[in-house]
Amino acid sequence: MKHFGLRILLVLSLLIGFGTTGSVWAATSNEAPSANIKVDQWVGNSFTFLTLPAEKQAAGYEIFKVDQATQGLKGDNSVRIPYAQHVGKQVKVTEVVPFAAGYHQQEYMVYMTVKDTGEKLVGRTMRGQLEGLVLTSDLDNARQQFLGKTIYPKFRELSGLYDPYETPVTVATIIGAPVTVVDVYAGNQSQEPIWLIVSVNGEKAILPIAYSWTNIPVQSWTQTPPWQDALFTEDPRISLGWSGDLWSKIEKGIVEEGMTKGEILLSWGKPVRIEEDDSVWIYGTKKLSFDGDVLNSIETFSESK
Repeated sequence: MKHFGLRILLVLSLLIGFGTTGSVWAATSNEAPSANIKVDQWVGNSFTFLTLPAEKQAAGYEIFKVDQATQGLKGDNSVRIPYAQHVGKQVKVTEVVPFAAGYHQQEYMVYMTVKDTGEKLVGRTMRGQLEGLVLTSDLDNARQQFLGKTIYPKFRELSGLYDPYETPVTVATIIGAPVTVVDVYAGNQSQEPIWLIVSVNGEKAILPIAYSWTNIPVQSWTQTPPWQDALFTEDPRISLGWSGDLWSKIEKGIVEEGMTKGEILLSWGKPVRIEEDDSVWIYGTKKLSFDGDVLNSIETFSESK
């Protein structure tokens, strides 16, 4: 009865916003691998606390002890659970309670128990995502699939490993060139909560990925694993069969008529906006129009437009 009454109080307090994220070593789990789990299916699954950016660690996670949750949902940040006592720990979801959040939006109260202490916690999703957590089996699966393997990132540069005593650096790469995964961390962003630590010409760099679509807003889901947006598992210069001239253009950031969507994604990355059922892509002042998968025109328009 007490738990039910608290649930009602929490649902009545849900007009307050949240946000955050964060790098701990990947935890291990004995659970069966899971993927693409919607929030209403989380019960029984384990999640691991991400680290938070340095500037947000003092505030703690936007998750609360059950007996302080109503106070926290009303905006009292002093009752957030502390960062240092929870980073890297695992929780098991025990209950998920849906509620109407307005504008035909459904959100969830997620009840969980910290595995090594038994502490009872609750958090509220925003746009179907609970910040600061990653599915533990995703960490395990990413380590199993990528650790020690050669992969081929889809980027020209990666972030160097963070050093608190030095200015952050970037590490130059070649799109589709081989790198070796030397470790796997839990990262610091819930959208891409896993860091593949790769060795690039003797330097270590970070390639952030999401392993599954779990804890990512459902409207972002596609039929392919999200990590495929970040890397190839085979040498694309062999598997794709593209000419050396095309690869040279991609590496230089050149886009021209006749290119396919896949080639343009490598050259320019994801568009700012997609229109007309995926037949128009917008990049800044560039409008790309497609005939099926092939680019047939590039239009430049003014900044004011």
